Amino acid sequence: MPQEKKIAPLARELAEIISRISDRSELEIFLQGLLTPSEIEEIQRRWKLLTALAEGHTQRAISSNLGISLGKIARGSRLMKYGDERFVQTVQRIHDEMRK
Repeated sequence: MPQEKKIAPLARELAEIISRISDRSELEIFLQGLLTPSEIEEIQRRWKLLTALAEGHTQRAISSNLGISLGKIARGSRLMKYGDERFVQTVQRIHDEMRK
């Protein structure tokens, strides 16, 4: 897919940058400087969407609870069902670790 070819090197570079951050406090400062408040809110909303899907909540319940359109939820659902297995495993692992 052409979009993936364009995004992959950008994601790789961003991963390289983030991997050089030494601790959580530095990461928080970096993210607050790099991203706008609305971008941070959108990323957090996407995370909540993915974890709600991982927990088995219905799309309508997620829409109602998080105020996310069914279209965005459907995209997230496809990603969790048919997307890269490593992504799904990473989402599940981080979610499980945060619940402990």
